[in-house]
Amino acid sequence: MSRRWLVVFAFASACGGSPRPVALGPEHLAAIRITGNRAIANDALEPALALHEALGDGAAIDPYLLTLDTDRIRAAYVKRGFFAVQVVPEVHREAGSQVVVFRVVEGRRAGVRVQITGLPPELPAAAARGLVELRDGAAFDYDAYDAAKQPLTRLLEDAGYARAEVRGAVDADPVAAVATVRYDVVPGARCTFGEIQMSSVPPDLAAAVRARLGFAAGDRYSARALAEAQAEIYQLGRFSAVQVVADRSGDGATVGVAIEVVEASRHELHTGFGLGYEPITYEARVRIGGGWVPAAQPLLALSADARVALTVSHDGGPTELEPKIRVLGSLQRSDLWRPRLRGEIEGGFDYQTVEAFTWVGGHVRVGLGSPLGPRWLQARVGWLLEELSYSLASDASAITRGARDALGLVDAQRIGAYQASLVADLRDNPIEPHRGGYAAVTVAAGTSLAGGTVSYRQITPELRGYFSLGGVVIAARARAGKIYGEVPVTERYFSGGTSGQRGFSERQLAPQLALDAPGCEDTPRSPMGRATSLPAIGGAGLVETGIELRRQLASPGGLPVGANLFLDGADVTCTAAGINRLRLHWAIGAGIWGKIAGLKIRGDVGYRLNRTGDDELSGGTGAFGDFAWHIGVGETY
Repeated sequence: MSRRWLVVFAFASACGGSPRPVALGPEHLAAIRITGNRAIANDALEPALALHEALGDGAAIDPYLLTLDTDRIRAAYVKRGFFAVQVVPEVHREAGSQVVVFRVVEGRRAGVRVQITGLPPELPAAAARGLVELRDGAAFDYDAYDAAKQPLTRLLEDAGYARAEVRGAVDADPVAAVATVRYDVVPGARCTFGEIQMSSVPPDLAAAVRARLGFAAGDRYSARALAEAQAEIYQLGRFSAVQVVADRSGDGATVGVAIEVVEASRHELHTGFGLGYEPITYEARVRIGGGWVPAAQPLLALSADARVALTVSHDGGPTELEPKIRVLGSLQRSDLWRPRLRGEIEGGFDYQTVEAFTWVGGHVRVGLGSPLGPRWLQARVGWLLEELSYSLASDASAITRGARDALGLVDAQRIGAYQASLVADLRDNPIEPHRGGYAAVTVAAGTSLAGGTVSYRQITPELRGYFSLGGVVIAARARAGKIYGEVPVTERYFSGGTSGQRGFSERQLAPQLALDAPGCEDTPRSPMGRATSLPAIGGAGLVETGIELRRQLASPGGLPVGANLFLDGADVTCTAAGINRLRLHWAIGAGIWGKIAGLKIRGDVGYRLNRTGDDELSGGTGAFGDFAWHIGVGETY
């Protein structure tokens, strides 16, 4: 009968005897070497050793630290399932200094058997087993064993067992190389929610807070319900901190809940500036804004925002300042008519200069938004009315009047449209997703019934997916857009840049103005294969797709640093019917990124695969004309 014992990972010596005595001399420690190790690399073992610090201090070997490090190496192997591992330290003298050699005999790695006992009858064993990453017969790993305790506990808590415990143990058989992983469940009593206390909640916000609780006194206890309530209350936007805490200190069948909040400031002022570089222009930006919540109306928020940018060309031509101005004011009301229904009125003025033209005008927008049941499914409907006038850029002044009319670049234009959107956001983290999915569709209908003079229909669906595998995040997306009827100039599609097809500069993958025809041209080419110098006008058809691999590589000084590889495909055409999904423009590339104070800053380089030679579209010339460089903040998608 094989010998068995309980593996306790706070010890390291249970699987082997004490290291044999070694004679130490007065010389200093010059090197640490580990031999025989295949399952764990030196880089993962040596930095964690206590003797590692002696290398830089010029100190001699401390026998106590040598024993401690021997146990540390053994413990690292035991945690990986090498229960019969042997680690033998040796001290050698080389050129008047000391060298420590740890000789490792790994032995066989244990396979896994998983046992879960004590589950309540209403919880299926398969649901609990699915939360344990270790599979029967797979190699044992202590971290994977330990990581399963929390989700198993959460499974029980979501089923009403507020005081459930999951006790884990590992029964190790070094001879047979088997690790029996046991999770013993002690569920305790099944509980319901008791009294809900909201002593720190302001009285004028108590109804809004209570409306965001997905439970009431007497309902079955659920840890998930507590987490969802906390997120809902925080998204109300009136608190700087929210805690929904269950009191599990007693032993009864009810669990009280305390809601603790810290009210956010009712006044806000923000400002900022930035500098931008494009292959054709420099840009400087300034922003200032603020918000105010009236004391008598805590669910009402007024905000204002002003942005000014100046663009300067550096392409060797005449230097011209091109200003961009946007002023916005909005009024938002939460819980309008019913809980979680948001109402918004926005008004603004724009003076915007883009590649081919400048538009000036004001707009008003009215909208309603609300979750459709779960918080991850959001819907919005609205109405837009804007009055705009246009003027051509200097390098497009030769365009004919007929072409201007066909493109909608008229002296004055009024756009009235009904808009709607539906968003399903199932990402684990909207800022830096690792798993999950995102789907959205936006539609608009321009009509005289909405007060406009432009008749059009627009639909823009988007789909994103995220998957993690071995420390690599695989992100993919697909986005399309079509505009039918008259095409509003300000609704035209563009691609390229940090969040588009990265083989092109910002907005430069797009149709261009046509000088001698009433319309736009889908990237016209000269006989030499180069694009003309006409400015981009945008199109009515869009397809964007891509896949990206993201991985963190290191964390020097506590600052995460990583890299990404990507493949982007896209096209923008004059008409919605002009898109050919089998003939997209493709680019491959790579990038590096780092995080500073939680802010991800990345630099990407894209190389066009099947649109080479169009130097003026990317802003490059010569050998680098098919490359595009980008600096961005946050994820691409």
